Amino acid sequence: MAAGFVTASACGTDGTPASGGSRASSPAGGRPTALPDFKKAYEAGYEEGQKLYAAGGKGAAVREVVGGGCARRALDAGARADRDRGAWEKGCHDGVGDAPRHPPAHPLTRREPNPRLLKDFRAWAQTQGDTATARHAGHVFTVELVGADYDVEVATDYRSRAEAEEFAGTFARWWDADDGPGVARNLVILNARDQRIATERL
Repeated sequence: MAAGFVTASACGTDGTPASGGSRASSPAGGRPTALPDFKKAYEAGYEEGQKLYAAGGKGAAVREVVGGGCARRALDAGARADRDRGAWEKGCHDGVGDAPRHPPAHPLTRREPNPRLLKDFRAWAQTQGDTATARHAGHVFTVELVGADYDVEVATDYRSRAEAEEFAGTFARWWDADDGPGVARNLVILNARDQRIATERL
């Protein structure tokens, strides 16, 4: 059912660790150059990864990288991760692995509409006799993060968190762990203003 997912693109980096950690370079005598949002997200993720490494050692890397912990933590990291969830996750991977900083050279998160997933979900809901739920799904997006990881976002007309959470449970049952060519980590339910109102693991 998730065959419509677009295969995640490879993550590019600039090939050199950032000098001095999170400081941005600036021309001689000039004002410091602000870091782009995706590098700010990377730095925030790296700091979180380092905390996880300090608390859990090498074992934390397996949980956070292979088990998708960093991808799920990105949803709870607030605005610092929302700048670029993929870059935040990459920073978390590097930090929890106690690796040198290696920020990406460009934004990593890529959000694309996936009408095939929307069509398949609506068809399934209708076969379940749940035409109302099918109507509430407006758009489905796949959000590429880092490596094979991706999130699924569903735009709805829901206003209440309770309704959105019930919808998320229904969508997750349909998904049924069929991730397609990548690894789906999170389901994010959005309201009409494109604001996150519910999340669920996939």
